[in-house]
Amino acid sequence: MNFLENRVLPLLHEQFSHNGLEESYQQNVWVMAASVAPYLLSPYPHDVSNRSPIPTHTLRVVLRTTDEFGTNPYVDGTEIYLNVDEETNTAGLVWVDLWEEGSPIFHGGTIVDALKWVRGLNEPFYIQLEDPFITPVQHFFIDNND
Repeated sequence: MNFLENRVLPLLHEQFSHNGLEESYQQNVWVMAASVAPYLLSPYPHDVSNRSPIPTHTLRVVLRTTDEFGTNPYVDGTEIYLNVDEETNTAGLVWVDLWEEGSPIFHGGTIVDALKWVRGLNEPFYIQLEDPFITPVQHFFIDNND
C-alpha cells in the first residue's frame, strides 16, 4: 500500500464517512472518489499566506449518501487541504474552516460529472461507487421500497 492508501484515505474516512442508516441520522455517508495534487496557489481571493501550516497538497473529495429511500444519484464534492510531513510519514488536514463551512464546490451533480470534476485535479486514487456500510438486509429493504 502506498502513502495515499495508508495515511490519506483513513484520514478522509475518519473525517467524512458515517455509518448511520440505523441511527437517528438515518443516512450513510461515504467517500465516493478522491484525487490529490501538490498544492500550488490559493484559490481564495483573500491572503492566506500567514496561515499555518501551509498545505502541501489539495484533495478533491466527492461524498455520496444512502438513506431509507436508497442511494442518492446526486453527489457533493469539495476541495480540502492536506499537510504531508515526509520526515515523519504523517498527514493532517489543514485550513479546515475554508471547506467545512458553506456550500460544497461541486453541489448536487451526477456521478459522471463528479468523476470528471475529480479528474480535473488529478486521476482519482480512490473510487467507491457502492455504499460500503449497507448490509444485505438493508439492501433488500431499500431496493424493495419503491
